[in-house]
Amino acid sequence: MKNKIHMYKSILLIFVIGLMLSVSDNLYAQKNEKYGSLSFKNAINVSGKQRMLTQKISKAYLYLLNNASNAQAKKDLLSSQIIFEEQNRILIQNSRFKEVNDKLKMVNELWVRFKNLINVQPNYDNAKKIIDTNTDLLKATNAVVESIIAESKKSITGTKNNLDDSDSIEDILELESTINISGRQRMLSQRLAFYYFANRVELKSKSSVQMLSNVFYELDGAINKLLVSKFNTPKIDEKIGLAFSKWNTIKKNVSKLKNQEFEEIEVYKMSNQLTKIFNEITLLYEKVNI
Repeated sequence: MKNKIHMYKSILLIFVIGLMLSVSDNLYAQKNEKYGSLSFKNAINVSGKQRMLTQKISKAYLYLLNNASNAQAKKDLLSSQIIFEEQNRILIQNSRFKEVNDKLKMVNELWVRFKNLINVQPNYDNAKKIIDTNTDLLKATNAVVESIIAESKKSITGTKNNLDDSDSIEDILELESTINISGRQRMLSQRLAFYYFANRVELKSKSSVQMLSNVFYELDGAINKLLVSKFNTPKIDEKIGLAFSKWNTIKKNVSKLKNQEFEEIEVYKMSNQLTKIFNEITLLYEKVNI
């Protein structure tokens, strides 16, 4: 009888230990599949918005040089700063990764200096400094996105036994890449307008001319990538079609873009409209379940 009781206790102990290990593995997997309280997909989206905001702020500042009383531009300049700082706080608060934290620290350091420029009444001397330093801040925010994607990949690899097969891993990584590409379109929509304003006679340089062209072709190429994504739903296809419609207004008149023949208000509004559509597309990709 004692031997049976001992045997039952041993079996029960093994069962409990196995259950504890299973729960521990599941909790570990769940922990590694998250960016703090955010999903990795959400963190990629949010950090991607930071890239866009650097360009939206810069664009608004340059636009206000010749349109000082424009209420929308003033609102964009102020609200974008507030959102940028709040989103950076959220990213820092939720990050448990050293490499991501280091990248976020660099963003904060560059932001302090950049903010000092944009909070001065718009003038051409400051505008030139913004043009010169804008890309550094953009690169720093982009590095955060790439670092979060890298951490997600490590997490997926570390918990791959919890996934059905290698195809699932590839699908998750491809979806995150698609979210990044779509999110980057928001930034490019703002950056295109930024360099349109940077090509005014008072600010124009060989670099600004080349950058305008580079942004145009990158934005155009990425729309085509999104068009054939395997993650597209009818709703996403509808939104991409709308983005194409807006984009073609510029694409069919590329000579007007390069020769400063669009009305500034037209370019300003178009960039915000494109950004809004790509933001909606990116959010829809974020919600795709694999």
